[in-house]
Amino acid sequence: MVTVGGRRHGFEIKYSDAPRRRRSMRTALSDLALDHLWVVYPGSKSYPLDDDITVIPLGMAASGEYSL
Repeated sequence: MVTVGGRRHGFEIKYSDAPRRRRSMRTALSDLALDHLWVVYPGSKSYPLDDDITVIPLGMAASGEYSL
């Protein structure tokens, strides 16, 4: 978890080529009081899974191309 500007962000790493929203992600958001969950995967496209869950490519995460 990372706190930026008073907002709590969580990160989940997936090996899957197409991560989908799982109940465990909702549990993490709730239990950890996260404002947003970022799912990092080995693919090439960024896409939302929900209002507070976003999938981002590993390369984008490593380069800092996304903003929290």
